[in-house]
Amino acid sequence: MRIAHRVHTAASPAEVWAALSDPSAWPAFDLFLGGMRGRVTQVAAGQRLMAVVRLSMLAIPVDVVEAVPGERLVLVVHTAPGLREQLSFDLTPSVQRGCDIRVSVAVEGLFAPAAVLPVWLASGLTARVLAARTQRQARQARRSAA
Repeated sequence: MRIAHRVHTAASPAEVWAALSDPSAWPAFDLFLGGMRGRVTQVAAGQRLMAVVRLSMLAIPVDVVEAVPGERLVLVVHTAPGLREQLSFDLTPSVQRGCDIRVSVAVEGLFAPAAVLPVWLASGLTARVLAARTQRQARQARRSAA
């Protein structure tokens, strides 16, 4: 099953990519993550990261499948036995200032039907928080430069 959300931000694709490409920044927009184990400064295809779930402090594996700077990030999140999510962030420059962020999730596994609603809610929240935070950071950077 695939679900998707699209949001707009006044931040440029490069500004959004700065948040997406730094795993240590992910907990700022994914409210279910408490942090990352290990030291990773930039995402690269082929990496295996360990994300720490905020409430349980369990570490879950996250595979970086694709990382195209300023355009696309694809992750496979091994959420639980019997549940796997392929999470894609696609950045499209907008005719208006900023960009559109499309977050799509494909849910697979034995428990996928039960997980669709919670995953849909979580991915929508992540998309909106990512858009709002990057927009706020872009606005602050523009004010500082002026």
